[in-house]
Amino acid sequence: MVTKSREIHRHKTNIKSSNRQIIKLVVAGGGTGGHIFPGMAVVEAMESYGRIDVMWIGTGRPVEKNALLEHKWNYKILNTGPLRGSGISGTVRSLAGLPFSTIRACLWLKSFRPHVVLGVGGYVSGPTLLAARILRIPAALHEQNLIPGLTNRLASHFVKTIFVSFKETAKYFSKNRVIFTGNPVRKNIFQSQNHRITKSHNLLVLGGSQGARCMNRLASSAIEVLWQSGFHLGIIHQTGNLDVSYVEKFYKNANITAKVIPFISDIGESYSWADLVICRAGAGTLAELAIMGKPSILIPYPWATDGHQDANARMLTEAGASRYFLEGEVGAIKLAGEIQSLLEDPQKLIDMGKNARKLGRPGAAAEMASTLVEMAGHTFSYSQIETNSLECSKVRSHV
Repeated sequence: MVTKSREIHRHKTNIKSSNRQIIKLVVAGGGTGGHIFPGMAVVEAMESYGRIDVMWIGTGRPVEKNALLEHKWNYKILNTGPLRGSGISGTVRSLAGLPFSTIRACLWLKSFRPHVVLGVGGYVSGPTLLAARILRIPAALHEQNLIPGLTNRLASHFVKTIFVSFKETAKYFSKNRVIFTGNPVRKNIFQSQNHRITKSHNLLVLGGSQGARCMNRLASSAIEVLWQSGFHLGIIHQTGNLDVSYVEKFYKNANITAKVIPFISDIGESYSWADLVICRAGAGTLAELAIMGKPSILIPYPWATDGHQDANARMLTEAGASRYFLEGEVGAIKLAGEIQSLLEDPQKLIDMGKNARKLGRPGAAAEMASTLVEMAGHTFSYSQIETNSLECSKVRSHV
């Protein structure tokens, strides 16, 4: 039977770590904002239990470094590659490097001695979660998307608990280990003042934390169509670092007034300002839209693994919270028409925003934090590490 607080599975253990002055947590994953920000939100929530000592094992990509820069966490970069999407030679290299990545993760974990490990997705989380299994450290993973990626499907065999953002995702995992929490959202988004839909026609374009060149060009061209027709609107456009110069020049040449920025650190204020959002369909962004109750036009990234962004976008559209278009099936003129149609219908925007808010899970970070603290209370004595029969030197047999 489904419970209200944990609708798929509820742990029955007690929190034994509440008396600890420090909880040592390893977060593994990164590369994109969709992996980084949910992990950061969980760490924020865990701070309510007391002092948290964090090691973050990531990819070293610029978006990740910039996001983690303000935190004084122990930051490690694991040089490993994806198992899919990089061709046969890339896959072979990734498989060949997996044992070495796992051994390195083992050494870091043995040195740091965490009470619990959380994988938040991305290919670096797999070796880290395997290392935690070898060292018998309690571990969990979080699957943000409706359809899980290969790394999380494989890594699910190494963990005690699997957090999911969508109920439908439970079918891909062992159900007695799945907890439906939703996707954690950062505090600065909760703290933003939501604004009411007005006739100001404010449009927020999110080209992705790393940029999305095709979508940036599509959105800016649609805005040019609107501007030339006399339909002016307020514009904030996040471009990513690669496209900022192009988009700035494009708007300048078209005499369009727009705020163009490579990355919006305080995204909550921008959400609050916007009447409508155009963006990709990564699970993290959709969770933020739901929490803020924002109507959206979604253009999924067409090369996302297993089409998970398409699945995410369909779910929001079917709930009446969004409009959804494939990148190859919508041009600037059609997109311009959709933007104008929605911005000229405040009641439609309000209804879409209400439907989006129904999907929000504001307690996701707190629930995940609570479970991780529970798990931390069952950590084995670290004196056992030195005599653990599953030494890292034997890691090859697990790969």
